[in-house]
Amino acid sequence: MSVRPPSVRHPHSFYDVFSVVAAAVAIMALVLAVRYGSVIRLEMVVFMAAVFLWVGWAIERILAESEARSKRRRQTPPWK
Repeated sequence: MSVRPPSVRHPHSFYDVFSVVAAAVAIMALVLAVRYGSVIRLEMVVFMAAVFLWVGWAIERILAESEARSKRRRQTPPWK
C-alpha cells in the first residue's frame, strides 16, 4: 500500500484538506503556547483566515474535478 503526502497545490481528497487543516491548527496551538501577545494573536487570525480561504478553494477544486470525471463517464458508453 502506497501512502502519498497531502498535496497543497493539487488537493485530491478530503484527507488532503483535513491533514492541512490539522497541521495548521497544530502550528497555531504551538505558537500560541510559546508566545501569547496581541500581535501574535492577530497573526494567528490572519493565518487561520488564509487557511480557511485555502480550504474553500480546495473543496471547490475537488468538487469540480469530481464533476468533470462524472461527465466524462456519462459521455462514454460502457461498452467502449
